[in-house]
Amino acid sequence: MLNVRRAVGLHGVEVYGHVGFFPEERKMGRLFRIDVEAEYGVEEVQAIPPIDYREVAQLIREAFTQEGVLIEHIAQSLAEAILARWEAVDKVWIRVHKVHPPIGILAESAYAYVEMVRSA
Repeated sequence: MLNVRRAVGLHGVEVYGHVGFFPEERKMGRLFRIDVEAEYGVEEVQAIPPIDYREVAQLIREAFTQEGVLIEHIAQSLAEAILARWEAVDKVWIRVHKVHPPIGILAESAYAYVEMVRSA
């Protein structure tokens, strides 16, 4: 028997949000990019209900409706929401990029990363 690991994901999802540590970041808002990968282990793809990308996108939109949270909080809450929504997912990776962060030097992004594994 084969042990097949499968994953689905979204890369570079863009959303505008009023998120950040500093009040000026929360007031002005900025662009964020999110990468999501959900891993599951099944022999046949038909053995699990589909992981709907539209639902993942909706979870991302909802995460950015909160003001004043940090990107670390968003990454963790998204990982928790995906594990709660799809029982077949046993590992999820989330990377939340703050595009052109206000750090005094040009950087494409700053990011927070979370890897969460379902406990047995």
